[in-house]
Amino acid sequence: MLFEIFLFVDPLCKECEKSEKTVLKLSKDIDSKFKIQFIPIYNLKVIQTDFCHSNNKIKKVLSSNELYNLYHDVVLDYKAALFQGMKNGKSFLMDMQNKILDQGIKYTDNLSLETAKKHNLDIPMFEEDRRSNLAKNTVEEDQKIVKNMKIKKPASAVIFNCNKPNSGVLTSNVCYSGLFNACCNQDLTENSLKDMMKKSQKKSVKNSGFHIVK
Repeated sequence: MLFEIFLFVDPLCKECEKSEKTVLKLSKDIDSKFKIQFIPIYNLKVIQTDFCHSNNKIKKVLSSNELYNLYHDVVLDYKAALFQGMKNGKSFLMDMQNKILDQGIKYTDNLSLETAKKHNLDIPMFEEDRRSNLAKNTVEEDQKIVKNMKIKKPASAVIFNCNKPNSGVLTSNVCYSGLFNACCNQDLTENSLKDMMKKSQKKSVKNSGFHIVK
């Protein structure tokens, strides 16, 4: 069975960083194939707001302009890394998040390039791509996905069973147990999704928040 997961993130959010790790752990623990995409939400409201209440010090300290420039640079660097492979892109982003969010290292071009080297990216290609129109265009395409899937906040995920692609499940609460149950116990048909949502409503809030998307 092949699942496709779209995880919508704020790259400068610790809760999103945690959600990324949750989704990757899920893909390792379940005996199915996964195609996982981290989609950055790129709008001023997300950039300036700590949506996930993750006590984000960066968003408290930096000015609006500084925050926008940092978000812009990290997202385009991530896109440039993705051009050299999905796995490379995700690894690069998570390493940058660890350095900026967890270690408190200030973003610089040199930090980005050193991280790219660490993940064996082609550096001349990375430098050319990171501020290219192609990278900017892919960010714009991502925002169409955000709009079409009606994503309201970061750390939201949409899961599709690629064998039954007509419907998927959206959750705005990325927790391991909820995603595990969705992938293991359901075939993600529209009927099974409705049944899962009924059951989730009877359980704790932690396991609720599922919606059908088409």
